[in-house]
Amino acid sequence: MAGQENLNFLLTNRIPRRGLTLFVGWLSRIRNPFVCDASIAIWKLFSDLDLSEARKTRFDSLHDCFTRELQEGARPVDPNPDVLTSPCDGIIGACGQVSDGMVLQAKGFPYSVADLVGDPALAERYRNGTYVTLRLTSSMYHRFMRHMPCVLRR
Repeated sequence: MAGQENLNFLLTNRIPRRGLTLFVGWLSRIRNPFVCDASIAIWKLFSDLDLSEARKTRFDSLHDCFTRELQEGARPVDPNPDVLTSPCDGIIGACGQVSDGMVLQAKGFPYSVADLVGDPALAERYRNGTYVTLRLTSSMYHRFMRHMPCVLRR
């Protein structure tokens, strides 16, 4: 286990993240059963990847696995309209008040709501609202829309 932790530390803290991200992005698009199976096996060594809810049991590529669909009914959504439900797995990474159209996100960096939602008119509706940012680990379910604005009734 110590060897695995040392390798994990090396991969996540010593190799330039941008380079590693680009490499994994390239690798994930290779459609080859051997590359896919080996990549998923390595992924499982470094995470708690659980594919038991996946609709498919075999994947064409690592990307296909990463963006997997879930089995019907695997994640029922609370039908109560007063409940805000996440579109994905996640850990709350940041939350707070939107201040004049700006939110603090990962590591305290400010972002404009307009940049996050891609629509200035929509962003204006959230100018002084509240936000929650969900952080996903690599093994969490990722098949969702990028930013999900929501208006809660009061």
